[in-house]
Amino acid sequence: MKLAMREMFDNAESRDRGLTAGEIAYVINNTPPGSENRADILSMVNGGKASTPEGRAALRNLMESERQSDEPEAPSAPPVETPSLEERQAETRSFAEKFGSAAMPSSQAEQGDGFRGLLPSYSEYRALQSSNPADGGFLVPKATAKTYFDKLRADSAFLSGLPASNIIQFDTAEMTLPGIASSSTPGYVDENGQIPEGNMTFTGVTLTAKAIKELRYAPNELLSDSAVDLRNALAADMLASAASRIDMDAFGGSGTNPVKGIASQGVTTTLGAGKLPSFDDLADAITRVRMANGKPSVVFVSPDVEAFLMKEKASTAGTYQAGAPTGTPLTTVWGLPLLVSANVGTKAAIVCDASRIFFGIRSQAYINASEDFRFDRDQVTYRIVVRVAGTSVAEASSVQVVKGS
Repeated sequence: MKLAMREMFDNAESRDRGLTAGEIAYVINNTPPGSENRADILSMVNGGKASTPEGRAALRNLMESERQSDEPEAPSAPPVETPSLEERQAETRSFAEKFGSAAMPSSQAEQGDGFRGLLPSYSEYRALQSSNPADGGFLVPKATAKTYFDKLRADSAFLSGLPASNIIQFDTAEMTLPGIASSSTPGYVDENGQIPEGNMTFTGVTLTAKAIKELRYAPNELLSDSAVDLRNALAADMLASAASRIDMDAFGGSGTNPVKGIASQGVTTTLGAGKLPSFDDLADAITRVRMANGKPSVVFVSPDVEAFLMKEKASTAGTYQAGAPTGTPLTTVWGLPLLVSANVGTKAAIVCDASRIFFGIRSQAYINASEDFRFDRDQVTYRIVVRVAGTSVAEASSVQVVKGS
């Protein structure tokens, strides 16, 4: 018996109760088709015995007597005919009708061992009829949430520019980042002189979780007939769109936006008419960060600024500052990594001490699939949800924005 199922039975036994509708559904979905005890198990469920303490104990005995999946089957065992998908669907719907809405998919069910109720999606049927899907093989619920966030971070220029330790995971509706607003400077004291008392003022920034959500629909015919892995293609595109939204607000979000951007929290230097940030302008921005005891670590630029830097010449002879056009692309500026994003804003460059920028994540990105939401149109609905809490810049001098005009 699986460890998760054993813990489920132990929990019910400790409370001297029968199994809930969700637990019964979990037992059904983990009973192999054609197993020797399946008929007895389904008979107990149909008879309502599984919801009683006595029935729960009897059901546990049946489950424990089942052949373990890793045990070799006896050579003499006759072949067992596996029920078709249509038969499993009919069987599943009969149980859903019997137990009502309590057995339907819910957020609680989604969080438990990958189980999503008595009406699993097509991908879950495939997982039941074969082996567990490989990582990324299907669109599955929260079990792969962290993997999805790793991909989301790779798609986001802003998140990829921050140290991993500055992307803070929290589990409440709000997150407060404490800090020191000001402190005194110690002085020199003569021998036997009284040491003066120093002082400091504490502060805190509160970030509130905001959710990025989107629904997309795909016809079943298209999913079935497509020559490409359309499910994963949909997932990748939804993740890229969510990453773009994070970049958009993390760079340029104003105080009234759900996510406040770093540009509005930093120091902005506007260049003269018709100018774009040059290597010299970026050198000055790096110096301004250092003058405030910061450590510049990354440069974010818009695509037009990247193009301008690549074409900047040392002289009229045609020597490019960024190297020969046949060389490698421009990836660093004055030794700092150069990250390009259209969400930085046109004609803009941002020099940062990324160790002084923090970003809150309330919930990792996850994608769910439902075949029921648009059942009347024979469409599968895909939903992406990621909850973020915005950015916080420790001091304005750590973010130097250079803006062309």
